[in-house]
Amino acid sequence: MFQIHPFTAFRPIPAKSAQIISDAEATALEFERLKSEKLIVQDEQPRMYIYRQARAKEKYFSLIAAMEMSPTIFVKLSHLQDYDQQVASQTWQRDFNLKAHVEIPVMAFEECDELLDEMQGVANARPLTHFLGKDGATHSVWACQDAARLAQLVGQLQSLVVLSGAEMLARDTPSQGATPVLRAVAFTPIQRVTASASHILVSGGDGALLKKNVLHLQESIVESSEQEMGQPPSGFFDTYMASAPELKPGTNTVAGLWTRRRLPQPKLGDSKAANWERTRFERALLTPWTQASADTRFQIQSLHSGFTRAQLAQYVDSAQAHAAYVFAPTSMQDLLDIVRDHERIPRNAASFSARIPSGLFIQSIV
Repeated sequence: MFQIHPFTAFRPIPAKSAQIISDAEATALEFERLKSEKLIVQDEQPRMYIYRQARAKEKYFSLIAAMEMSPTIFVKLSHLQDYDQQVASQTWQRDFNLKAHVEIPVMAFEECDELLDEMQGVANARPLTHFLGKDGATHSVWACQDAARLAQLVGQLQSLVVLSGAEMLARDTPSQGATPVLRAVAFTPIQRVTASASHILVSGGDGALLKKNVLHLQESIVESSEQEMGQPPSGFFDTYMASAPELKPGTNTVAGLWTRRRLPQPKLGDSKAANWERTRFERALLTPWTQASADTRFQIQSLHSGFTRAQLAQYVDSAQAHAAYVFAPTSMQDLLDIVRDHERIPRNAASFSARIPSGLFIQSIV
């Protein structure tokens, strides 16, 4: 069903791996320089790889291989998040101008213990690369000795869910020409994938109206606080807004508070996507605010869940945003239920671990 192949990857030399993967855009723009200075080297023979990311007590395994990207492959993929068609096409065009694929799409699979066992078995050997990244995770890479066996197991998968890599689904791109394109992709087991709801910053528009809409939603029994409140439980979200006119001591910023509030209840008969917690929040708060506001300069930004509460509060304290919102961690099962109903979630509404660092593998386009 899915055809994968070994490929002759460019990889950072071990001593420079952490530096090169820290900035995906720089990697894309400086590909030729990295080659000429031999900071990245190309393997002498085609290979598949096992990639492992370890953070705290969690370990994520992925199989890195080239997938045959013919137009017919896309009808067999489940796509989770909405995406920006223009940005996706620009990413494809950038890669073809570079003559290299730099960022690796991530696909998740279910119920294949045999494939996972094979992947973990490869990791018993000495790694090609092993380093602590600037992201606080330890990254390890192994070369697969039995690529044919791994290709056979992947070929038996019944479905794949696209977690990242919207450029794969872009229309009118070189991927949909007469000649199939081989693109490096990562396959990771769903049971080892962690999903997190992204945070939201809201700025512009009528801030007083936004605050009024927030106050309509019932508070939880947790008291408001300037400090860390921990992750909100399911059914709740946290809001940070400027709440007092006085300045914080020794700063030019206005004091603010974190407040925990309840989400509206799911509506009977609505789809799983419409009743998803993030969607219920947007429907109850942001949609009425944007529709009622005469000022169209508002911005609603989804931020990666890695942003700390202190960073979010700083945006509000410095008047760069009206409010910041933090959501409960979402479950992978909820998201799978949505995608099985052929629905989508908003772009950047969830983030996933393990994420394969851009620049760790680079596939040249022949």
